[in-house]
Order: sequence, then structure tokens, then C-alpha cells
Amino acid sequence: TFSEREVSEAIELRGTLEGLSARLAAERGAPPVVLAEARACLDAIDQFLKSPTLDDQAFSRYVALNEQFHALLSEMSGSTVIARQLERVMSLPFASPSGFVVAQANSTAARDMLVVAQDQHRQVLDAIAQGEGSRAEAIMREHSRLAQRNLREVVQSPRQDQLPGVRLIRKQR
Repeated sequence: TFSEREVSEAIELRGTLEGLSARLAAERGAPPVVLAEARACLDAIDQFLKSPTLDDQAFSRYVALNEQFHALLSEMSGSTVIARQLERVMSLPFASPSGFVVAQANSTAARDMLVVAQDQHRQVLDAIAQGEGSRAEAIMREHSRLAQRNLREVVQSPRQDQLPGVRLIRKQR
């Protein structure tokens, strides 16, 4: 099992590293081809977020595209050191960018949260393209706060026993 604090710290660490990666991408200049791939990825997410409700297949597609987008962000920095550390952090339980998305899939607020996350994706990509390193870093750190919020909601959910893997998280006392 993992304590709620351990999961929270893993998410915080991911947000810090992704923020650093985004800042470096903005400051160093992200490769145009990777920026174009990231935009295409976000365009694909936009297509199914147009629907007022999302089914399990849409959530699964979101998870795949979200992971692709975060991998592209890591690639933009040009730092293999940071990329390796991000891989290590994301292998920690529940620390991946989509760690709680599937658990929230049937939540009434889940689609709304994905829309907010998608806006943050667009904002960070814009900051990177404009060379705004501090802004890009701040957006990615804030972006990880959505995962923190999801963690709290999932742990407090009365349906916790029905959510895969969540029973492995010990609540804080």
C-alpha cells in the first residue's frame, strides 16, 4: 500500500520535473516538428471533448493522447537527464499524468476537468512556442494540481472500493 502523502509527493515531483522540462523547452526553443506533433495531439483531444458526455472508450483515448502529449513535452526540452527522471517518477504508483483519469471516468465532473486540463495543455504549448519559460513552468506545476485534486476526490469517494487500484492508497489521518 501507499500513503496518500506518498502519492501526493510523487505527483508533486512529476509537476516539478515537467515544469522544469517545459521551461527548458521554452528557453532553448522547442523543435518545430515536436511542437507540430503536440498540436496535432491536442487537436485530436479537442475532437472528442466536443461531446457533452464521454464514454469509457473516449476516456481510454484521452489517456493515450494525454500520455503522448506529456511525452512530447518531455522531448521538447532536449534533456535526456530530465526525461529519464520523469520516466522514473511516472513509474511511481499513481504519478502518471493520467493516473486518476480512468478512476474518475464516471464522475459527473470528469469531462469538465478534462476540459480544464486541455486548456492548460494549450496554454503551456503556447508559452513554450513564445519562449516564455517561467510561464510554461508555472502552468505545468499548476497542471499537476489537477492530479492532486483527483487524488483527494478519489480517496474520499464513497465508491472507492469500486475504483481499480485506489484501495492501495491509505488515507491520511
